[in-house]
Amino acid sequence: MNSSQSSSEHFGQHLNSVGGSEADVSSSYIVTTEDTVESVVSGLRMKQQEHGNTASESSILHASAQVLISRRDEQDPSHHPGTSQPGEYQLDIHFPGGHRTREPIPEEDLEAAQTWAQRRIEAEGADFGAIYFPSGGGIAPGTGALECSYDSARGWHR
Repeated sequence: MNSSQSSSEHFGQHLNSVGGSEADVSSSYIVTTEDTVESVVSGLRMKQQEHGNTASESSILHASAQVLISRRDEQDPSHHPGTSQPGEYQLDIHFPGGHRTREPIPEEDLEAAQTWAQRRIEAEGADFGAIYFPSGGGIAPGTGALECSYDSARGWHR
């Protein structure tokens, strides 16, 4: 992500790269302050099914949720785009059944943080994790500005 690009623009590009479009995020689903990427994915899936549509592919739902969460975080007055500071990354590990944990990442560089986080995710036997910068959202799992996600089937993606 370059410095002149917002995180929602970056995630919008990712959404397009996995076959999605702005129409995928223009649903009637309203993101709340408590929402996480996973809860938005679930909400988007339910909205599609309520309207009689087949649910989108998982990668499109995740990318759409990332766009919606990043737009929410950009609108938060306590969040200032581009304020991520090295060494303040947080790792959310998502376990089957909806349980998640959050822990600080001791690495300052995002690439090193991804390497550290992937080892932790795999050591826990989980299939999904996400790295957040906790601006504007506190330190609870699923809050803050999403930096990138790890899916055991796809690896790291933004």
